[in-house]
Amino acid sequence: MPSIVVINEEGKVLYQNVTNNIQEVVRTIRDGGILPGYLGACPEVQVNGLIVLAQQPPKPQRLAPALSERQMSVLQLLAKAYTTDQIAIKLGLSEATIRLHISALKKKFGTVSRDQMMAMAGTLGLCDPFDVIPGHDPVLHQGNVK
Repeated sequence: MPSIVVINEEGKVLYQNVTNNIQEVVRTIRDGGILPGYLGACPEVQVNGLIVLAQQPPKPQRLAPALSERQMSVLQLLAKAYTTDQIAIKLGLSEATIRLHISALKKKFGTVSRDQMMAMAGTLGLCDPFDVIPGHDPVLHQGNVK
């Protein structure tokens, strides 16, 4: 959201505010109207040179780590609340191998827990519990494994 700061010749801040409509604030200052959040009439301001309009800097975007196809499969199954043993059965791997994949995923995401890793993966759009993997059973029950 843009913000505006009016400073006098001595460097004293006369007005500072955040606004959705910067043009309206500039017009109000120019015309001597009443500014939102300012008591009394607008201070007399003369523009000598530059007007710099700055927007809040965007939050830095975190890049998604590079993941193998197998790691993506494990991540998606974790997002669907599959347990380690269910993932092992589904992917035809040992539970120890799945735990190694999960450990590698946590390291790649820079997280210490599975919950943190899943939150990060969801925020980055890497997994979606509602996304269907082709050939994937929507629900895998312990006693009903294919």
